[in-house]
Amino acid sequence: MRPRGITMTELMVCVVLVCIIAALALPGMGSLSSRTVLIHQADRMYALLHQMRERAMRHGFPWRVIFFADRGEWICFGDANRNGRLDPGEQRSGPHALPRGIGFGSRAPRGPNDSAVPGDGISFVDNRVCFSALGTCNSGTIYLRTQEKELALRVLPASGTVVVYEYNRAWRVVR
Repeated sequence: MRPRGITMTELMVCVVLVCIIAALALPGMGSLSSRTVLIHQADRMYALLHQMRERAMRHGFPWRVIFFADRGEWICFGDANRNGRLDPGEQRSGPHALPRGIGFGSRAPRGPNDSAVPGDGISFVDNRVCFSALGTCNSGTIYLRTQEKELALRVLPASGTVVVYEYNRAWRVVR
């Protein structure tokens, strides 16, 4: 009668097969992880823009978002004296920063509204968004990218609505 169990040869064959399958799957996992991080960052930025719009309407004075594309950062503040600058004593949020592996910008030839994509990835005038007490704002687009993926957050002027696009040979709305 043969003893139950597996031989060392059978175990080694199983380990080799698992290693081969893992080696084939790992490159795909990196791009999935990168895409997930980019989507998470777009969600955070989407929520932050909505929050600044709501604060402007609730407080009755403008809330501004200023992007520093070269540093991958932005700051938000309530412009209580309406001078366009962050002054001592004004409410603020940030500075916020993009996570490692994500940058502002796009490799797409044109933006989702068929406009030119700015070199720094922020199409707002002076890289600033200003939400008024009525909830309106100036329009523009924030482009986010990783090595594998690109997203754009387009802020519409009349409503302050944020539309998120994904680029894969063409822009398509994802939210």
